[in-house]
Amino acid sequence: MTTYDIGLDVASYILRDIRYTPWVRSLSRPALYRVQSILASLINGEVVTAGKVAAQLEVSQRTIARDINYLINTLHIPIAYDAQQHTYVLKGPVPVLFAPQAGFPGQSVLPEPDTLVTLEVASELVPHFESVELHPSQRFKTLPNGSGQLFLTVSPDDALAQWVMSYGGKVRVISPQSLRSRIRTLALRILASHGPEN
Repeated sequence: MTTYDIGLDVASYILRDIRYTPWVRSLSRPALYRVQSILASLINGEVVTAGKVAAQLEVSQRTIARDINYLINTLHIPIAYDAQQHTYVLKGPVPVLFAPQAGFPGQSVLPEPDTLVTLEVASELVPHFESVELHPSQRFKTLPNGSGQLFLTVSPDDALAQWVMSYGGKVRVISPQSLRSRIRTLALRILASHGPEN
């Protein structure tokens, strides 16, 4: 397993970007910063020793040992200690610490029940939809005429309607009818807000 593979299992990619910054004095570095810094170093495959990290973060080795103990026992990060080299290494994938909300951005807090949504995709967008994962429930089928069909089990709310509309007519709702009606209503509102042509 490579460092990259381990890093992919972390839901918050921010953890990989946390680095030691010498201009931040130790008194202003909270424990969370230390823990994230240690975890980021482990994910990136760096050699982690309590002495090295303690010197960088300007704290005692005992503090770093407590932070690593917290990572192992509370967050269940698979960290192994090499007693011969006095180093810590990541020995498996990092469990998901923070999971992003499934669904589309802007989706309401209380979503409508999930429904099978079938979308027709114009042929020029087929390569895009074949290569991108939008939702865990997604299925895509290329049709003989070159167009495609996208199947999602999601809440057919305004966020989904606006997402479909963002493709400017190159993605069309086949079902459910309630989503088709919602898109029609939103499109009429847009048309009305732009007034008659002069």
